Amino acid sequence: MPYHQTGNQLDYQEIKQTKADLKAEVHLIGQIVGGLDFQTDDGLFCELAIDCGDGWDLLQPGNNKGIQTQTSYANPGQLFSWGHPFDLHFSVSNIIGWPKALLKIWRLDSSNKIDACSYGTANFPRSAGYHQMTCETWTPTGENLDLEIRKPNEDLATNTDQFSKFDRSLDWRFQALSFYMENPPRLTTLAPLTTDKGDFARRKILNSISNGKVIIEVEVLLKNFKRLSFSGQ
Repeated sequence: MPYHQTGNQLDYQEIKQTKADLKAEVHLIGQIVGGLDFQTDDGLFCELAIDCGDGWDLLQPGNNKGIQTQTSYANPGQLFSWGHPFDLHFSVSNIIGWPKALLKIWRLDSSNKIDACSYGTANFPRSAGYHQMTCETWTPTGENLDLEIRKPNEDLATNTDQFSKFDRSLDWRFQALSFYMENPPRLTTLAPLTTDKGDFARRKILNSISNGKVIIEVEVLLKNFKRLSFSGQ
């Protein structure tokens, strides 16, 4: 706040701001600690993307391209240590669509071949302070991944049963490719994972198996939420 000095005393002039002059802000500072319980001795690295509502503006536009850790190695079932920091600062006009982390785990094998081996999502905490998040991840089994090739013009929302039966025969091809070539099935788009624009029809018929988990530590800072009568809860 501006002030003027009188002798040895500092007299502060208070500036009253209206709600229209204020903007709520959310600051997420933390790190992707590592991956746990992944049954592989290949190298793993994590890619994190942010999904949020239309009322959320990321003040560092470069971060919306994703955050990627370095490759880490560990024995099966042990911690793949990443310790990769992130710093996300949002300007908020409404709290609909609270930020959500979209995680993709990549595997680097001994032949330097890279494959996406696991996916996961995690909602960032809505209360201020330190939090530790555990994100369970999963791997697609290959079933029902080829919907656009089979019937590109069908309405998935009304024909999910038909698609589930129609594409079930494709599963053995994906599983054989995964077994012999060590090339696991992958999603062609992250749309089924997103919050308000997600492809819920495909999410409903997506089959997967559980995989490891990702540990994230984050400090949540809220600014002007009380003055604007916003509630993070």
